[in-house]
Amino acid sequence: MSAAAFIAGDWGTTNLRLRLYSADGQVLDSREGPGAADSRGRFAEVFDGLTAAWRATAPLPALLCGMAGSTFGWVEAPYLLCPEEIDNVAGSLARARPDVHIVPGMRCANPLGAPDVMRGEETQLLGALALHPALSLGRHLVCMPGTHTKWVALHDGTALEFLTVPTGEIFRLLCDHSVLVRDRDTPIAHQPRDFERGLIEAGKHAGVPLLHRLFQSRSLRLDKQLSAEGAASWMSGLLIGTDCAGALPLFENLGGPVYIVAAAPLAELYAAALARLGRPGIRVPGEDAAFGGLVRIHTALAEA
Repeated sequence: MSAAAFIAGDWGTTNLRLRLYSADGQVLDSREGPGAADSRGRFAEVFDGLTAAWRATAPLPALLCGMAGSTFGWVEAPYLLCPEEIDNVAGSLARARPDVHIVPGMRCANPLGAPDVMRGEETQLLGALALHPALSLGRHLVCMPGTHTKWVALHDGTALEFLTVPTGEIFRLLCDHSVLVRDRDTPIAHQPRDFERGLIEAGKHAGVPLLHRLFQSRSLRLDKQLSAEGAASWMSGLLIGTDCAGALPLFENLGGPVYIVAAAPLAELYAAALARLGRPGIRVPGEDAAFGGLVRIHTALAEA
């Protein structure tokens, strides 16, 4: 068995994923733990507890990305100002302690002229470049769905600008804290036909703002046109369809397929929405991209 060489971690807001790697990039072991929101004030304690067995025989360097570098993280990592080559994140790591370094985020003026930021997605972008070398050449649009979806413009491996859309957060808020989508005892389970109906609704009445459509998820349910279980899928279709339809015109100079970096179920939903708008999607597994980026950064540091 290969010897352990370093630890890589994707520390998101709600989840922590850690992997133990050999020098040649083989995964030797993995761990999961609490996200950054539940690790405030005790990042070192959480990290050390989960990795103690790995570090029992020898000290190991660790490389982390995500919200561990946020204002409420282990240590605040800098933001690199776009346009910026994705590979350059390896040169601006923040040091939490001698054996732990954190990847910086990125910031930009987005297509609407407002400030915007990302943390964690820059590492996924780096991994996506490794998984799909074609992304390093020419102009491309990358969609990174999630709680806060990112739409990123790339040119020859440089992040030009990006836009954050809180699609996932709005969906969760509507499901959990309003009467529009469901009663508290109604489970959320994907209903493909109702999701498709939501996508269709998103394509209607192009000039009507999203705010004026949201109540339909309740009125359609009360009118028995939607089941209690189907309303959440309808709302998901409406939100994702609106997200895609609104983002594409803001990046109209970026044609061709859209690279979708996300877990498979969410990537499929965005691919369906983009297909209705005439844009094919190339799916890139989000977890593979995150850890691929961390491995690429470690390799760059080892070769420096």
